[in-house]
Formats: sequence, C-alpha cells, structure tokens
Amino acid sequence: MSVWSRLAAMVAPDDGWLYRGAEYLVADMDVDPDAARRWVPAPLRLASPAVASVFCAYFPETSFGSVYREAGVLLHVEHRGVRAVHAPWMLVDDDVALIVGRELLGYPKKLGAVRFERDGDRVEAVAERRGVELVRMRGSLGEVVERPPPMLGRPHRNVRASMGLALPWILAFTPKEEPIEVRRAELDVCVSGSARDPLHELGLGRVRAAWLHRVNLGRGSWALPVGIASPAAHLRGILRRAH
Repeated sequence: MSVWSRLAAMVAPDDGWLYRGAEYLVADMDVDPDAARRWVPAPLRLASPAVASVFCAYFPETSFGSVYREAGVLLHVEHRGVRAVHAPWMLVDDDVALIVGRELLGYPKKLGAVRFERDGDRVEAVAERRGVELVRMRGSLGEVVERPPPMLGRPHRNVRASMGLALPWILAFTPKEEPIEVRRAELDVCVSGSARDPLHELGLGRVRAAWLHRVNLGRGSWALPVGIASPAAHLRGILRRAH
C-alpha cells in the first residue's frame, strides 16, 4: 500500500467513520473564569458562563487500527462570534493516537494511563500520569436522552505549531458525530493536579450535567488555519505539554 493510500485509509475511510462505537463519559463543570483564561490563547475568549467539559473516553474501533483510552478537558470558548471548544490538556494511552491527534488536529496529547470501566449502569474512569491520579469519574447511568447535545461534534479551536520558530496557528474544524445512544449520568468527579499537569489550577467546581455518549465519529470540516494564537499563551501550553 502506498503512503497516500495509507493516509487516505486513516483520515478518509470508505465508510466515512474514523471511530465506531466511541464512548465518552463527560461532565460539564463550572470553572474559575480568572484561572481558566490563562489556559485560553488569544484571540479565543472564554465563554460565559465559564464551563469546562471533563471527559474520559474509550475507542474500541478506529480507522488507524488502535484500541485506546483518553482523558481530557475542553474549555468552552468564543471565536469571531462562534461558540466552540478548546482543548488545553489531554492524556492518551496509545502513541499512534497521540501522533495523529496532535499533528493533524492540534490536540495537546501526552501519554498517560487511563482506565474506563462499565458494569451495567455503573461507570468508573480514572486517568493517571507519572504515578499521580488526575481525574476520577464514578457514578451511575440514567435515562436515554432522545435529543442529546453533541460531545465532539461541535466547532473546535485548537492550536498547532512546533517548538521552534513556527507561528502558532489556530485550527478550526468540526468533527462529524452520529449518536448511537446517549444516557444521562450521575457522577462524582474529582480532578487533581501535579506540577507536571496542573489541572487543579483551573478551579473546577460543581458538575452542571453529565452524560455517557456512545457515538460514531468522522471527519467533518477540514482543519484549517483561521488566525495566529498569542505566542505567550502558546508557550505556556508548550510548557504544560513538555513538562
């Protein structure tokens, strides 16, 4: 198989889905606006009210052949009048998923350990890095939601650049999402931090709402550069990822 054929199979598979049966356990949480603004590179602005979506996920089938787990934080932002999400922090337990997500879409992924368990209506997910537990989500599932909010299928604004002199571009894209089943969840969420992963500095508060999303995901709009991010804010992000 040629290089171009391999790339096409990864980013534009014949059936259109990059992920099948992906599961996201997600909690929308209040966040301290003054603290969270330091994690949002200008010209992006933190949306009001200040909310972060904290999640752990399991991907049983992917177009690039990996079965893996992931955890992350999506800050709700605004950009040129568009409500979007921005990813300042992610953990993943697979190196291929790390490279694909970081190089193509600007997700700031680092390697860590993520556990995702579902037993009937009970769910638990834990994300750790370098021996420190950073995220723990535990609770029970409720009713099926007929018209759920999207999980990943909403406008994204990520930042992509090297650690050298390249400009930090803001990437805009919206993944395609097909819900299979979405259920409400009652979750206890504990977010900790360390010097290397200072999630505690976000000032996360109460859980506003929580769900378990089971979805298919595909490439929606192409990831296109739509502006230049603040170099100082990008440097802070680089230091968080490289620490």
